[in-house]
Amino acid sequence: MTAAPAAAMVFAPMSTSDLQNLLGDAAAQADALVAEVSEDRKRLPVVFPGLGRRFGKQAIGGGRRRVGDAEVDLDAFRTCDLAAAYVLLGCGADEHELWDLFAHGDIEERAMILRSLNFLPLGAATVRLLVEVLRTNIVLHLEAALCDSNLLCRAVTASLCDQDTANRLLLKMAFLDVPLERALGAGKCANERLSTMLQDLATEREAAGRHVWRDTWRMLGLAPCEGALARLIGGLEHGDDGVREAAADGLLALQQNSRDPHVAAFARERLPREPRAAVVERLQRLAESQ
Repeated sequence: MTAAPAAAMVFAPMSTSDLQNLLGDAAAQADALVAEVSEDRKRLPVVFPGLGRRFGKQAIGGGRRRVGDAEVDLDAFRTCDLAAAYVLLGCGADEHELWDLFAHGDIEERAMILRSLNFLPLGAATVRLLVEVLRTNIVLHLEAALCDSNLLCRAVTASLCDQDTANRLLLKMAFLDVPLERALGAGKCANERLSTMLQDLATEREAAGRHVWRDTWRMLGLAPCEGALARLIGGLEHGDDGVREAAADGLLALQQNSRDPHVAAFARERLPREPRAAVVERLQRLAESQ
């Protein structure tokens, strides 16, 4: 895993005022903590663990929102997560301080740090903590780092997170069966190597009679690898409604780049037998894609 040189890094145009509006009345208390830490850096590891208790863990709410150049789903962020980001951003916490907090934090504290990454400048700490997520099977930490935001997409676009690391993170989502739609913009990270990895995982799971990540079919359509078309067409006959829908989505993505008449023919053949309205709508579009 390699990171881009400093000159290639892109930093989020974020300020504490972006978070201040979201925190509302709690911002005054956060300001006091920023001042305390700024005056004595040794107070940061003392102050940070108490943020959950001070600010509470109620959801911010409000759905998807752009904050700086980040896109987040505030329904998944808690007051303590934003307070953590506010304090870290306000006192200018560096990579070493962030890592120290993460290394010594409990499960909840680590989740707050990972969610805070959405509001901090992209940099070495972003990549280091994303890589750390690869080493754990704690779903909360995977969700905090990859879900309900476009952090991974931003890190890849900024050439901070290399393709291999991004692939392994998305493969981990597949392994833990976390819906792709929660990693905002992750479809932009699709590539043939990832599709091959996902197809291998799917084959392995099918052989063991285990559940396959439905979004496998969607990713195969975005970046087809060898055998992808056969799996996508086969998915139209799957007994799981969600798999058929995902396969249809994958085929629609595939057809945008390569008009294959066989796909339209298979869609027309399936249409009279498809019971699910959402899949029917997609099949109709596929049938007309020749």
